[in-house]
Amino acid sequence: MTKNEGAVPGGIDYVEATGELRRTLAERLRGRPLPPDLVVTTRSEIERREFRAYGQGWRDRSEYEARRAEGTDPAARTADGAKVLPFPQTSAQSAPVPQPPASRSPGPHAHPSGPPTARPHPSDDLS
Repeated sequence: MTKNEGAVPGGIDYVEATGELRRTLAERLRGRPLPPDLVVTTRSEIERREFRAYGQGWRDRSEYEARRAEGTDPAARTADGAKVLPFPQTSAQSAPVPQPPASRSPGPHAHPSGPPTARPHPSDDLS
């Protein structure tokens, strides 16, 4: 820890500097029309709020997972309280594998001597 904890560079106390800044800003804006959504805050306040919202999001998620594990999730029930069952999923292993047809018809433009064969290449002769 440093000896100047809570102080901004220059040795001014953080709370004192923030108060002075707000007084100066209020004095300069006095009598001027301000937009209703104007907010003046510090970066540390914004970070504190973001951290609190982030933590609350994790708490909400853990509560949701706990309710889901217990089967008491209100989203898993209809308006009259009936439980909604998930649609059964088939696994990839139980799905039938398509088999090629046993005999293929030659088609309308079949070659009379059968399908073409590859000609031998000179490099095929290794003897």
